Amino acid sequence: MLYLKDVTINRGSKIVFYNWSAKIENSKVTIISGKNGVGKSTLLRAIAGMIPLEKGIVKNFNNEIFKDKIKWGKNLIYIDTKNGLSKDLTVLENLKTWSEMRGWKTSDDDLQKALDSLEMLNHKNLYISQCSEGLKKRAALSRLYLSLLFDVEFWLLDEPTNELDQKSIILFNKLIQRFLENKGTVLLACHKLKLFDFNYELLNLDLLKK
Repeated sequence: MLYLKDVTINRGSKIVFYNWSAKIENSKVTIISGKNGVGKSTLLRAIAGMIPLEKGIVKNFNNEIFKDKIKWGKNLIYIDTKNGLSKDLTVLENLKTWSEMRGWKTSDDDLQKALDSLEMLNHKNLYISQCSEGLKKRAALSRLYLSLLFDVEFWLLDEPTNELDQKSIILFNKLIQRFLENKGTVLLACHKLKLFDFNYELLNLDLLKK
């Protein structure tokens, strides 16, 4: 159980969450929904450790996750709407560099399989600057395959289906299913709930923040 207790989060002078508590089930998908500006991205960034809490704690079971931020960072993959790709590297080079930055020893075969999971293998030598928005998204999401090979327990994904066509969404669903089979936990900000073919919990910030 991921447990947020009495959490206050500010963005500049704006209080986004005040003295707020929530529970998120492990080994399941939780979709964070709500209107624009309600705090979906802010919540994901805070759980990822990218925005400091003004107040409160976040626990994974009984462990406060921010007591060891390095360990917590190794336990998750966070992908936001900007995708975190270097335009000066190819699709394959981006994936390899990202893997090396995490300290993962991945083979060429691992990288090829990761790209193939989103049907990006034929685009591996394209520079990101040459890619469409849909290809960029698929290049970023191909990282998720590599996490199946290592001890990653959480995916934090901000609007991951943006720019994806229907075929890519089906492939993305398959990746999530595999992660769930590995007892992984997915927190996913999205407003298009009909895109998913798996069971999920719903965290509706419009309702819970009233």
